[in-house]
Amino acid sequence: MNSEIPKQFLKLKDESIIRHTVRNFKKWGLFKSIVVVAPEEYIEQTEKELSDLLDDYDRIVEGGETRHDSTLKGLNAFSYENDIIVIHDGARPFVTSEDIDVVTNSVLEFGASSLATKVSETLVSSINNKVNSIINRENAFTIKTPQAFHSSLYKSMLNVKQESEITDLCSWLIQIGVKVELKESNPYNIKITNREDLSKAEFYLSLFSNRDL
Repeated sequence: MNSEIPKQFLKLKDESIIRHTVRNFKKWGLFKSIVVVAPEEYIEQTEKELSDLLDDYDRIVEGGETRHDSTLKGLNAFSYENDIIVIHDGARPFVTSEDIDVVTNSVLEFGASSLATKVSETLVSSINNKVNSIINRENAFTIKTPQAFHSSLYKSMLNVKQESEITDLCSWLIQIGVKVELKESNPYNIKITNREDLSKAEFYLSLFSNRDL
């Protein structure tokens, strides 16, 4: 983003991206607890940003060096038993209650679930910026969040020997033999990564201004 502050604190219209995201999570209304993971130096700002949105049973905790480290810190911030745990990117403000319904209901049947979007464009493998081969896109998806899993899997997940980087729930669970069920994401569920994404998000926000996410 070429920004001096983490992207989740950038403004989307008049509010930070993280406020939009957390508000839409709260709208679902069925979470026992929401844990927001933030950089140590931004804990206080996160508290100020979300003070009117979070309840006594919600938490803000310090993150780690990597996405996976931050995920672990978030998971260790609350107790759970026979629960569904949902993980989401703070920079995806357009999560809907329907999205959360879809992945949590899928967890009840399959144990783990993630939103995804089927790839519609041609995929290639390249060497030195030259096309080496065409990748079959028939079974190709881009992974989104929310992602969710049943808490009964967590003990086995903690025993994974991290031989390769764990980048998300799918790459974590596949190492214990759990295949994550994919569910179609709403089309506006973008992750704000660069300035162009922020401009796109401002346009999307206007589309949702009269719609209950």
